[in-house]
Amino acid sequence: MLSEDKITVFLKLQQAVLDLEEGTKLLQLFLPTVLEELASLGYCYEFLSAIFVDPDHKLQRGFFVDKQTKIVSEKEVIHTEILLERGSSWEMELLYGRPLLISDIKELVDLSFPKFSEIRSLLILPIQNTHNFSGILVLASPASSDKINPEEIEFMQMITRLIDLGYRLQDTESSLTQITQQVYEMNAKLHQLDKLKDEFVSVASHELRTPMTAIRSYVWMALHKSDIPLSQKLERYLYRTLISTERLINLVNDMLNVSRIESGHIEINPKVFDIVALVKDVMEEVKVKAMEKRLSLLVLEHKIPQVFADPDKVHEVLLNLLGNSLKFDYPGGMITVDFFTDGKMVEVSVRDNGLGIVKEDVGKLFKKFGRLDNSYVSISTSGGTGLGLYISKSLVEMMHGSIWAQSEGVDKGSTFTFSLPIATQEVLKESEEFHVRPKGEAKTLEPVAI
Repeated sequence: MLSEDKITVFLKLQQAVLDLEEGTKLLQLFLPTVLEELASLGYCYEFLSAIFVDPDHKLQRGFFVDKQTKIVSEKEVIHTEILLERGSSWEMELLYGRPLLISDIKELVDLSFPKFSEIRSLLILPIQNTHNFSGILVLASPASSDKINPEEIEFMQMITRLIDLGYRLQDTESSLTQITQQVYEMNAKLHQLDKLKDEFVSVASHELRTPMTAIRSYVWMALHKSDIPLSQKLERYLYRTLISTERLINLVNDMLNVSRIESGHIEINPKVFDIVALVKDVMEEVKVKAMEKRLSLLVLEHKIPQVFADPDKVHEVLLNLLGNSLKFDYPGGMITVDFFTDGKMVEVSVRDNGLGIVKEDVGKLFKKFGRLDNSYVSISTSGGTGLGLYISKSLVEMMHGSIWAQSEGVDKGSTFTFSLPIATQEVLKESEEFHVRPKGEAKTLEPVAI
């Protein structure tokens, strides 16, 4: 049974382990405290050393402190290789968890240090971590081995548990510090790669778009302003060239928009505006394209409160959604825009009677290049890039809204709905939270092609 003063010292040392903030130097700071507290109990050890080994019992880490609290290398004082020699009786005793009391210390300690001339015995205890041998605690005593009683050994065994706890905390802290440093380095590399990616996309897009725009203009002029009649075969080839060129320009624009959104160069500048009026304006913009495809456009007007969002970005979202419906609706179909409000948000729904979406694929729609061959026509037919919905989702969420899709299946049409906050007094009071400021220079979005 331990005395009250020993229990008090143990609890004090236990708290000292937990309180130390210098995690990577925990044992260097803790061991001098252990030696001092042991001295307060009358255990005047000349030095103590905590030695930790790997699974092959090779020295992994050692800590040494003497009465002057000067930390030196344990290798200068203790011959650990002799003590832990594989197959030796000393090693076997320690592996079984038994303490050693050694009087003949000449083989184990370098007594040439004058300050250690008073050492008469060594108390060596195994340090165990969940019953696994992880090291030893060596205590050098000026008393002979027969003066060290069982109560002292029992107390020192308790101290080994605290030292093991300190070592594991220190090892964890070191690992965390190393991992944190690696994360910082990886982040720096990722930022650099992201910057290089943006630069590449910008340069590549410019180099692609400039000649493509010229080609598109010349092909359009050849189709519509030619001084000579064109054969049906040549007209068909020119038309295919025009479509392919426009598709490539659209892809370049979408890639630029994605890059600008993901790099934080897009600004959201919210305003109070009439969403119904904006929808009508956008419907006018796509009216010619709808007539070309023999599609009807309908806006179901309701008394809808004004919203608080960036009208330019909402315009972009509407063009993307209406553009999808124009691509995938059948000739003679109708594209309908409807509204709903719950008092906090306004929902805008774009509905068509076209190809529809397989239910299992609805969740994939808003991912980058989220084209669904099961539901939609091929790229060559539709001319889409698979980026419009991803861009729309990013913009809507930046404006504190949501976007989703619904469909009953193939050939049953689809409905795309997005929500935006109503311009209530509460929202307007927190207007700064809705303003997304760009990282660095603000960049505009490239126009959506219908």
